[in-house]
This record gives sequence, C-alpha cells and structure tokens, in this order.
Amino acid sequence: MDIRRTISLFILASLLTACGGAVEQKSVTAVAPEVAFDSLITYMERSGDFINSPQVPAMISASAVYNKLDSNILVIDMRSASEFAKAHIPNSINVPFTQVLNYFEGKINPSCFDAIVMVCNAGQTASYTTSILRFLGYDNVFALKWGFSSWHKETAQTRWLARRSSKYSEVLQREANRKNPAGEFPKIETAERYGFAILRERAHKLFADGFSPITLTADTLFESGQNFYIANYWPEPLYNKGHIPGAIQYQPKKSLKRTEQLNTLPLDKTIVVYCFTGQHSAFVTAYLRLLGYDARTLVYGANSFMHSVMVKENTGNAFTEKEIYDLPVTSGSGAPQDLEKVEVVAVPRGGC
Repeated sequence: MDIRRTISLFILASLLTACGGAVEQKSVTAVAPEVAFDSLITYMERSGDFINSPQVPAMISASAVYNKLDSNILVIDMRSASEFAKAHIPNSINVPFTQVLNYFEGKINPSCFDAIVMVCNAGQTASYTTSILRFLGYDNVFALKWGFSSWHKETAQTRWLARRSSKYSEVLQREANRKNPAGEFPKIETAERYGFAILRERAHKLFADGFSPITLTADTLFESGQNFYIANYWPEPLYNKGHIPGAIQYQPKKSLKRTEQLNTLPLDKTIVVYCFTGQHSAFVTAYLRLLGYDARTLVYGANSFMHSVMVKENTGNAFTEKEIYDLPVTSGSGAPQDLEKVEVVAVPRGGC
C-alpha cells in the first residue's frame, strides 16, 4: 500500500477514535427570523446601502450605450425570444429574466466587463433586475433608461407612447398624508445564517418569482375599495403639487434607511411604490422585497395617470418623443429559455 495513503488512514483512524471514538455531528440551527432580518439588512447597509446612495437609480441612456458598443460592455436583453429575434441592440445577448442570476453566476465573469446593461421593453424590469444585482455586489450593472423603447421607435409606439395617460389627473390629492407609526421589521425564514448568504437566497427567489406578479397598474391602484399602502417616492415639493389619494411621501435616497422611516411600512398590507417612470420605484421595490416586505411597483409610474400634469409642471421624466433615439438594430434568433442551453447569440466584445 502507498505509504502516503497508509499515513492518511492512520491519521483518520486516530481522529475517529479520539475522545471516546465518536465524531460529533454538529447540526446547523437556523437563526431566528428577526435575527435573519438583522443580519441581512446589516450586510446591505455595510456594503454601501445602495438604495439610499447616490448611485441609485443606476441607469444609462440609449445614446451612451450606442457610443460604447465597440468598447468592453455586455448588453443583456431580457425580452421574449420572439421580440429579441425581431429587433435588438447589436451584439446583445438574450437571457430570460428568471435566468439572469444563474447566468451571472454560472456563465460569465461579470467583473470582466466595464459595464453590463440590462434591457427590457420599458426599463422597469431592467431596473428591478439591476437593483437586485447591485445589492449582490455587481457594481458595473446598469438599466437602460426607458428600456428598448428609447432605442427602437416601433417598441416605443407599443409601450411608452401607448401607456402614457392623464386619466386620473383631475382626482389628485394635494394634502399630505401621515406615515404609519413606527412598527416592527419583517421576519425572514431561512436556513442561512449570514448576511450575504441570506441575500443571495432571497435574490434567487425574486428572480424565480418573476417580475410581472409584483407590478400594478394605475387602474387597479385608483379603483375604489383597494387597501394598499401607497408610497410616493418623490421629493416633498413635487408631492405637494399632486399625488395619488392616500399616498404617503417618502424622501428618495434617505427615508427607507433602517434608522429613518423604514419601519413605518406596514407588514399587513401590500405596499405599492410609485415614482415618475416606474424605474426608480422598481429599484426600491426590489430592495423592499429582498427585506421581506410585500411590495409592488406601479408600472409606468406617474406617466400612466398624470402625464399632462408632469409636462405642464415640468417635473421631469415625462416620456415624450424626444426620448426615442431610433438607433440601429439587428435581428436574429434569441437564445432558448433553458439556461443550460443559453448561448451567446452574438459574442460580446471584451470580457476576460
């Protein structure tokens, strides 16, 4: 018998027989749900507190992406395979939303790119995705502002231009609504014990759950009898010019800190976050869902119910034709939906 193997077996036998001959199997006990929440949010805060930082919302314009297409960037398009096949940004790849994190962890080395740009039709799925990835430490990820609509005129006509509305501009409220009294934070059930592991587990769940189930339309939100907790995510002066009846104002990049007003959000109601475009609110919704809140985002934001007021008051972020760059596209088959079969449709430049 090989002498090295003999020595290894002897050491192993000695360990097994030491102290009575039994090897103690230590079971891993899950932490208490309130401790899991504390571990998670402490990790998120110490890792940059992204949602309350100057980096949010992490977006990039279509013109900026176009100017960088020959550089070391990766463009990931999450639209359906048929939409991608019809028209997409040159050199982009098609990865379904539910597979994005698997793709980051198993198919590429994200740090090899100067920037990774997430693309959807209107920018809101991309913002939700980017928020999750940023919390995981992928600091080079950006959402395409206004989505593929800002790149492609035909997409804009069926998405942003078709979804603008002033339907509820006459029923806006100008009086302020009070926040809930401070309450408890969510409790998180998990077998993980440490902040990043809990975060990663929850991130995989958010991707598996999909984006559409956590969205809400203006018609649903304005429907009488709804029992939502509506969080207006604008600066207070703009909130005072008119907001959804019953909405409570939260100061962007500040109020949702643990030491500020995060614990005024209820645990017994669905929280609906809205901003002007639906993109900033998608970033916030991802943050809240990672933390265990039942949060949803208003699709197309205030553009979907008070567009004319936004234009008149010059609030900014009102979608108009000037946001459409109508840049060159290419066509071709998208990647299969199964991650194991996902292939790079057009090999991106750069990377390791």
